[in-house]
Amino acid sequence: MVYDAVTNPGGPGDRTVLLIADDLGLNSGINEAVLRAHHEGGLHAASLMLGQPASAAAVVMARESASLQVGWHVHVCDSQPLTCPAWPWGRSAFRAGLALTGWPAARRLVREELRGQWAAFCATGLPCRFINGHHHLHVHPVVLSELERLLPPGPRPWLRGFAIRRFAPRRGSGGRIEHWVSPWVSRRLRRRGGWRLSDSLWGLDRLGAMNSREVRAVVPGLPGGLHEFLFHPRTADPGADADFAALIGLVDLRSARGELD
Repeated sequence: MVYDAVTNPGGPGDRTVLLIADDLGLNSGINEAVLRAHHEGGLHAASLMLGQPASAAAVVMARESASLQVGWHVHVCDSQPLTCPAWPWGRSAFRAGLALTGWPAARRLVREELRGQWAAFCATGLPCRFINGHHHLHVHPVVLSELERLLPPGPRPWLRGFAIRRFAPRRGSGGRIEHWVSPWVSRRLRRRGGWRLSDSLWGLDRLGAMNSREVRAVVPGLPGGLHEFLFHPRTADPGADADFAALIGLVDLRSARGELD
């Protein structure tokens, strides 16, 4: 089996808090930041992009860092595909979502791409602890259906849910859109069944601007369940990268994590 089954350890009252970095493998700066944030800071896990300029180096790094939990960062836009020269919709997640909804050729392209990415992940020999998506397109109905067909029978890696939580009050139209979209997506994911979903996702209102004090303030009040804190470290320089600095400042949370396998 390529991935580890995930259960809720001990029952519904148990709490697992994971600090997760996305985009591992996208470039060498991210790889270095993830490695140092794990060994010197509080980072528990990273989601791996396959077929990117630094993916091969990231795999070597992950193999040598057994305590780093690794997941599959599904990408269908704003990346280098494995199975075609470029995405027809370019970098735009919005255009990708529209194409997948109304264009059969787009669905065929993404089906082959996901097969290629999953085969590449399996070839690494790394356990796949969880699955999420670049620009969160793993929750698109077409992508999710393909993932369900692609993964072998049996327990699956846990999936990033869309139960978005915020460090600050909502402001502007983005907050209003999130207010309606996030619960709808969460309910739809839970109705599908077969997936262990994270119960909250923190950090979308702090993209590239995470703060260790804010994380530390909310962690004690979290209920039982699986709670993700999302980071995008880009460089291993705490003076230039807020997310990397926050992870270094949360080093005490590394040993407090709950193991999920």
